[in-house]
Amino acid sequence: MRILFATLSIIIGIVGFIFIVRGGVHPNRYQRTLEESSSAVQVTQVYMEATYTITVGIGIISIAALVAIIGILFHINQPLKPEDTQSTDHLDTPQNL
Repeated sequence: MRILFATLSIIIGIVGFIFIVRGGVHPNRYQRTLEESSSAVQVTQVYMEATYTITVGIGIISIAALVAIIGILFHINQPLKPEDTQSTDHLDTPQNL
């Protein structure tokens, strides 16, 4: 189960990173339009699309971090080995109180 959460977190993180890179490269694709454009609306639209893509990427990476934290929390209370689960019945005897 631990491998499932780790793998899922890594895959989601890679997808989020791809969105961030695509958002960072987005204005370069329209460099000629940005240089020739006399309209502020076109320039604003290009940068808003880039900002939106980067924001989506950050959200996806946040989900990856959340999945990793959930995976960690599922395994905090579980013992690593069966030998670690020792009985504590002997601690309740009157001699030890």
